[in-house]
Amino acid sequence: MRIEQGSRDRRLLPVAIVLWMSCLAVHGVFVWWSGRVVAERSSANRPVPGEGTAETGNRITVVTAEGRDVFVPSGIVILSGAMLIMMIVIGLAWRIGGICERRGIGRIVVMVCVAAALLGSVATWASEAREWFDAAAVRARDGPGSVTVAARLVEPVMASSRREADCQVEAELAAVGDGKVFARSNAQVRVFASGADCMRLHRGAVYRMTGTLGEAEIGSTPLWLTLDDGDGDDDGRSGSLTALQERPWFERWRERIQESFFTATEGLSDQGRVLVPGLTMGLLGQDHMDTSRPVDGTYADQLEERFRRAGIMHLMAVSGGHFVIVADLIRRFAARLLLPRQVTAILTAGTMTLMAAMMAPGDSVTRALVMSWMAAAALFLGRRPQALSALCCTAIGTLLVKPSMAWSFGFALSCAAVLGIILMSHPMGDVMSLLLPDMLADTLAMTVAAQLSTLPIQVLMEPRLPVWSVPANILVAPVVAFATMAGLAGLAVAWVNVDVGSWCAWSASLGTQVMERVAMWLGGREHATMPWAGGAAGALALATVEAAGIAMALLIRRWFVPSSADHALPGRPFTRNPRNRIRIWWTDTLRMLSELDTDPGPN
Repeated sequence: MRIEQGSRDRRLLPVAIVLWMSCLAVHGVFVWWSGRVVAERSSANRPVPGEGTAETGNRITVVTAEGRDVFVPSGIVILSGAMLIMMIVIGLAWRIGGICERRGIGRIVVMVCVAAALLGSVATWASEAREWFDAAAVRARDGPGSVTVAARLVEPVMASSRREADCQVEAELAAVGDGKVFARSNAQVRVFASGADCMRLHRGAVYRMTGTLGEAEIGSTPLWLTLDDGDGDDDGRSGSLTALQERPWFERWRERIQESFFTATEGLSDQGRVLVPGLTMGLLGQDHMDTSRPVDGTYADQLEERFRRAGIMHLMAVSGGHFVIVADLIRRFAARLLLPRQVTAILTAGTMTLMAAMMAPGDSVTRALVMSWMAAAALFLGRRPQALSALCCTAIGTLLVKPSMAWSFGFALSCAAVLGIILMSHPMGDVMSLLLPDMLADTLAMTVAAQLSTLPIQVLMEPRLPVWSVPANILVAPVVAFATMAGLAGLAVAWVNVDVGSWCAWSASLGTQVMERVAMWLGGREHATMPWAGGAAGALALATVEAAGIAMALLIRRWFVPSSADHALPGRPFTRNPRNRIRIWWTDTLRMLSELDTDPGPN
């Protein structure tokens, strides 16, 4: 009889990888196709004697003097090609599945991977086409122009990243037009405002805005809307901004909680005002729209850069650590009260959802929240949660619902870090525990595993490698959990009592001060980062080097370490352990020294 171990069930991992790769491939094809369309449209719009242009639906036709079409509708060609490729892929997959089945690899796994690739391709193309043909995107491709839109704000207002504006906020359009005629739109847009308009913007509310719409210069949001300057009145109206629908009660309550926490941090030093909100909510203090005394911008920028160079910038983003700490406290509390597991699961899922709602929106928050839901569902059903299966299901579901997450660096870094910890932290910890104490070995193993798995993605973002990342993470590890819990406690109580919230924030700042010292010390060194080849070639080269190193370590272990026969014998094998040798030697030394002190000697 075959005994399976759920923690080693990796059947969904190739499915998730294939789905991710298919989304990226289709996105690249769509970007290439859209670039061709824009280039051909630009050349077609040039005035040529005896020729004219006409735009109809989703095709651009150039009509020559002889009446011939120069540009054939690309949608039909792409659809026909996609159907042909799909038939070829299914046929090849069936053949490859038969070959793999004869070699011990199930045909079902191969077919599921093919189905995932096809689903990812269709979902990505549909999402990209929907965004491409959106009314707002069509207007933006014609060049910056004045528009009037109706939009709902979906994220909190933050300090602007551009000098031309004071604040920025992410919004989802409902309609776009010239003020008289409107077209329906679902585009995501980043709104830039200045002056009094920043104080009128609130998350969850719907506004009528007038400004200049254009394509984004940087960032993941495709469109930018810069509001026109205008003087406002007491009713929340200005020349460019009019409130159409007030925010719901939950949004008002959420903003009150967040603003109360920022108020609680105002009495801290600059490092506390910058790092405590960042560690707690994922929003650095200098990014908050603050009407009180501002944070020193030069110091804040330097601190952020030092954190990045030291390799501990991930601490300023809400990730699975917050959810793990809170979930563990809930389980301990429920065990103390002898609550049923169903009640514990419901309480855990509700608390995780509420905590995620209070955090700054981010892709890592989405990943951690979905995985916490799956862990709560497993607890509700009385099953042991499986981290790898939960991660794969989270990635598959997220990519099918929102394919744009496939090229999100935040989501990729979060998934890669968790995958590295799941696959490599335990083997590394077992090896490191031969020399180091268990707690230090586990911390070092998790840090190295997460670092190795995310380095290729970091190279895509910046062609440099953080040299001191592992020592920096080890130095700050003892204070991360304490500072996080203190910050979350301050966030939970500040809206009720600001003084208690201020005390919690001050306690959290003691931990963030250690992080600040480590970042300034290691991140400020001349050789804090090492240059590396950038782009896809650099990431592939780094992944190849890491894979070769892992393969070499496995071969050395297979050659020099005898088989422990874990599948047949219970317990752990007793082998040579340097840490045990050192411990025994130290114990014997202390014993002999104590005997010398107590020995009266010969009379």
